Amino acid sequence: MNLLSNTLYDVAIIGAGIAGTYCASVLQKAGYRVCLIEKGRGTGGRASSRRLPPQEEGVQQSCDLGAPFFHAKAGQLVNDIQQWLADDVIAAWPAADQADKGLAYTGIPSMSALTRYLAQHCDLYTQQRISHIDRTDNIWSLRNDSYKTLIKAKRVVITAPAAQTAHLLTSPDAPTAWLQQAHIASRQCLPQWAAVVTEEAEKSNSMLSNMPDMLEVDHPVLAKIIHDTAKPGRSNNSAGSNKSSRWVLQANLEWSELHKDSNVDDIGELMLAAFKQLLLDKAGASPELVQPDLTQPDLIIATPHLWRLGRHQPSSDVSNQVEEQQAGMLWDPSSGLAVSADWLGAGTIVSAIHSAQQLCQAMMVDGNID
Repeated sequence: MNLLSNTLYDVAIIGAGIAGTYCASVLQKAGYRVCLIEKGRGTGGRASSRRLPPQEEGVQQSCDLGAPFFHAKAGQLVNDIQQWLADDVIAAWPAADQADKGLAYTGIPSMSALTRYLAQHCDLYTQQRISHIDRTDNIWSLRNDSYKTLIKAKRVVITAPAAQTAHLLTSPDAPTAWLQQAHIASRQCLPQWAAVVTEEAEKSNSMLSNMPDMLEVDHPVLAKIIHDTAKPGRSNNSAGSNKSSRWVLQANLEWSELHKDSNVDDIGELMLAAFKQLLLDKAGASPELVQPDLTQPDLIIATPHLWRLGRHQPSSDVSNQVEEQQAGMLWDPSSGLAVSADWLGAGTIVSAIHSAQQLCQAMMVDGNID
């Protein structure tokens, strides 16, 4: 049996997204021995960033292909936000502020910087998929696809998307009611296509130079357009910079569901064509703008990414929670098993954090570290 670590952890957290890394940070500071196990190459979850080819000077670039920012209303996460701002982990981004959702914040230099910051003092195991969990003699074993034990811990926190959580909750040591809840939530999760478009040489009078930095559209293909290089803390948005401009296109959920099994290259062509046509339509309403030439490769699209579990659409029974972006959690102190996730509430970054806060409070009230 080749464990990833010989440490018997107080808490093993499956998933290194927002909820998982927030839990890890709080519990580690409280004296728990904590580890994070992540199936991907790094932290982030839905706040992941994509690495882009380095520019001529060799500077590594990245782009927020998942959640581009998060909103917090007055009174929400005040202490956390103040600390993250002071530590230069996040920055306010007024371009994405919304009256009904609150002020917008984005990670710097990328959204995944926040999860890296939260996980910095915890043991982190990446590219490790946990497929089975079981409990013997009050100790949880976390196993991979081959049923090989990778980690042993006294408590387990699952922070995966609902469908993946449901798979783990098939364990005979997990409460049956939780499995049903995860199955229901998994049917409320919809896929979403996202892609990065680069304008190689920004033109001062192009349509893109006059576009808002964040735009939500009612469009048959696109839902949201985000000027990624306009965000604070990005390496190529300094004054006088003549570098390329990057935009993230998020497709709408209905179109993404319809095309979830389509060829990725075809998706790229469709999304780029939709973006160019949208620019033409807007330029037609503003004759002073230079209309983009659809025959010229001035806009280059990178391979799109499908978030198969991209958007959680909460059911009506949590409608009151949705407005306040609250989320619940699941905690069984007798077995030491827990679930913390955005899908237990509104499906937002703030609801993921609220879920993690509630869980950490419950865990520290219900039991000693040992």
